[in-house]
Amino acid sequence: MRYAIQSPRYWLPDWANHAVFYHLYPLGFLDAPPQNDLEAQPVPRLAGLRDWYDHLERLGVTAIYLGPVFESGSHGYDTVDYFAIDRRLGDMALFRQILDELHGRGLRVILDGVFNHTGRGFFAFQDILKNGRNSQYQSWYHINWAGNSSYGDGFAYESWEGHEALPKLNLANPDVRSYLFEVARMWLVDVGIDGWRLDVAYELPIDFLWEFRRTCKEVRPDCFLLGETIRGDYRTWVAPDLLDAGTDYQLYESLVRSFNDGNFADLRAGLDRARHVDYGLYKELALVNFLSNHDVTRIRSRLKDERHVYPALILLLTTPGIPALYYGDEVGMRGRKEDGDPALRRPMPQPADWPEYGADILRETLRLVRLRHEHHVFADGRYASLYGQGPHFAFLRAHTREIAVVAINADDAPVSLTLPVREQGIVDGTVLHDVLNPHLPGATVEGGQLVVDEVPPNWGRVLVASW
Repeated sequence: MRYAIQSPRYWLPDWANHAVFYHLYPLGFLDAPPQNDLEAQPVPRLAGLRDWYDHLERLGVTAIYLGPVFESGSHGYDTVDYFAIDRRLGDMALFRQILDELHGRGLRVILDGVFNHTGRGFFAFQDILKNGRNSQYQSWYHINWAGNSSYGDGFAYESWEGHEALPKLNLANPDVRSYLFEVARMWLVDVGIDGWRLDVAYELPIDFLWEFRRTCKEVRPDCFLLGETIRGDYRTWVAPDLLDAGTDYQLYESLVRSFNDGNFADLRAGLDRARHVDYGLYKELALVNFLSNHDVTRIRSRLKDERHVYPALILLLTTPGIPALYYGDEVGMRGRKEDGDPALRRPMPQPADWPEYGADILRETLRLVRLRHEHHVFADGRYASLYGQGPHFAFLRAHTREIAVVAINADDAPVSLTLPVREQGIVDGTVLHDVLNPHLPGATVEGGQLVVDEVPPNWGRVLVASW
């Protein structure tokens, strides 16, 4: 029998491997103004998170990824001060209180580390503006003294993807690294956060990531280091001596295409290529799965058929990887990238203002999160696809003492799927019970096949056998 777990990701903290993350963009969630008055008094908006503690506990998430909280000029990714809380959210004393309260409820917290670039208001860049070639910080950035910026600075400089509001740090400079590593240590040790999500990790030098990991793990061995990885080979950035995990944009794009095209051959091929127990490129990597985030159209607006949000949630919580829910998705918030980033980062609505069917989406999200916690096969089990044609998809997750078969139906009519399981080591007579739809009959392996009847339309079945 081939029930054994894949090679262990020994460099990944166990709490992170079994986590369900809640991605929260504080400036949007808490309705902060889009521009920061750096002379204003702090406004304790972070205290508003307390209104959602019970919601988070009910939802069953175990970790929070907080978007930018450092002092910044606008959206949070134009950092002004890495050692201060954005005054639109409050101050350090309030943040420490909130962090302690979240920890007291059993929630881990990681922060957005924007270390590729700063805002123009950052002290080092301001010194260059003031002192020009005489600035001791001119080597902290990539300055071209023969050019000129669109701001008329009298010099040009490299910036993130050409956005001059975000001057790019020179991460080859030892002084820059020393400064950023001091930032990382302070938040991990003195404040007590549980890890970092590194913004645009795909642009960070590999030797910087190696040194960053060593710095963080020396002071907090169980901290979680997640990188924003979009394209390319994720093994470039995720490894035992680099980042613990990356964001799986490839799975996200494939999942959306499969639903919108009505053909799961795309998703099946992508997951086989990445996660197959024998030859998957990323079978030993930890990757964070998502349906939405602060940079992409929300899943309910991205899907051609909004009803597909339900089977999409099943996939989020059962496919290989660490699931992350973007705030508001659990109640069906909408938002389109083409309407600008603010449309993706609106305040979290009160229950009375949830979109239609919001309570229904929340109910099913609660059930799926609970199901994931109850069955560790979804965090630890190997993966193998069983079927993927048209609007139907099925796959296996297998662990030492548990197997699960997940069947997805993105069609308008119920379907019966006959799945080959013998080659996966599932023996005849194995009885599986539906833990998602307990009112439906289970299924028994016969002749090397599992017949999954009555997969409901725009939904799915999760059949489990334990011993």
